[in-house]
Amino acid sequence: PSLVMVSVIDDDNFVLSLLVTIFIQLSFFAIAVATKSENLYDFAGGLNYIFVFVMTLALNNEGSGNVRGIVLSVLVCISRAFLGSFLLFRVLSRKGDGRFDEARENPCKFLVFWVFQIFWVFLISSPVIYVNGSGGDPGLGAVDYLGFAIVAFGIIFQIVADLQKYSFRANMENKGKVCDVGVWSISRHPNYFGEVMIWWGAFVVAVPSIQDQNEYWALWTVVSPIFTMFLLLFVSGIPLAEGNKLGRFMKTPEAKSEFLEYFSSTPPLIPFVPFLYKLLPSWFKCIFCCEFPMYAYSDLKQQILTGEQKDVAGQKSDGPMA
Repeated sequence: PSLVMVSVIDDDNFVLSLLVTIFIQLSFFAIAVATKSENLYDFAGGLNYIFVFVMTLALNNEGSGNVRGIVLSVLVCISRAFLGSFLLFRVLSRKGDGRFDEARENPCKFLVFWVFQIFWVFLISSPVIYVNGSGGDPGLGAVDYLGFAIVAFGIIFQIVADLQKYSFRANMENKGKVCDVGVWSISRHPNYFGEVMIWWGAFVVAVPSIQDQNEYWALWTVVSPIFTMFLLLFVSGIPLAEGNKLGRFMKTPEAKSEFLEYFSSTPPLIPFVPFLYKLLPSWFKCIFCCEFPMYAYSDLKQQILTGEQKDVAGQKSDGPMA
């Protein structure tokens, strides 16, 4: 049966969700400016997701009958609750976030981060907003179960990755070492891989509702996983952790050798068998495994891209890298 919806502003509550997101983010921005602290930035993002998901589901007058929306909303709320809490705990433990070092004293520069998060939250949330806000609720089928499984897998993978790395970093004996335990042995950024899987799964769940309503314009919500991948691969994810930042793992000849071995045998995002990944040609890694040149440490970039890392990893340097 068709669901009866409450349309506050627009039929699918996209505009309402955007306005709520703007209000939430600007409210937290005001707090951040007043306290000159970025500690609540990631927490604000997580809270924003949860509020939008619960709101759009609640606006469904027959919410108890929207099984698709309920299951998807519960899954993504669990994901955002964990991530928001974990990132808040981490920033409080570190007493700050280096991303904001040049912005927290300047309200205009600071605002850029919060405006960016407005677009981030809204675009990434779009498949869930549509599932909760559309009038279509066809019976659950194979596509839905596949989407739920992908989302659940992504959540578990992300949580395991974050906890494994936290445990690794908590051991002072691992200071200066690259985390290569557990899922970090098959991906250099398994937490990002989990994040990508969550939003691809959410989009998959939205497809049956889009087809049922013949609202193929809503396929634009595929921007959710695509934008997630774009950000993590080219903007705020891997680029901020790799490239010249990798020098911290190569301060001694031994550490350099160990890291080059890890770098050459472990893909940046999509998990793969290490010894097989090491055998792949550089062009294949770049096209199919997202191993882009900008991820390589500057003075080793050509060696890594041309496959010479196999030899370099087994050699000792004359001294620590700059």
